[in-house]
Amino acid sequence: MKRRNIFHSLLAASAASFALPTEAQAATNPIQLHTDIHVKAEEEKQLLEDFHKLFLPRIKKAPGFIDAKLIQFVKANVGKINPHFNYRLVQVFETEALREAWSTAEGHKIAWHEAIESHLKVPFDAFVYEVVAESKKTLG
Repeated sequence: MKRRNIFHSLLAASAASFALPTEAQAATNPIQLHTDIHVKAEEEKQLLEDFHKLFLPRIKKAPGFIDAKLIQFVKANVGKINPHFNYRLVQVFETEALREAWSTAEGHKIAWHEAIESHLKVPFDAFVYEVVAESKKTLG
């Protein structure tokens, strides 16, 4: 009788290991929010200062935060440039839920509205991406 119980336990454990992952288990890829912005020419220097002094110190405290970059458009290799945008703000978080929580947090008001949005010329576009593959340079 004990052998049968052990066999059923092993069979159940084996079946569980092949089960489809739950939503929480499947959502292990980080997300990125890409915000295309047009910074006023006379505001570029101040934007860079505010990014370092106001934005980064606050977003780094957000749960789930991984990385943030402010990148400036250089040229279009393929396709047409969008004249409405000259910078892109890239924010990386562990999950979309954590990013959304950050967007309603008190620190976000200063980080976004004072450090970034106040320097913009026109409305912005924002798109959320899930990281599905990546490569990182390793040392050695």
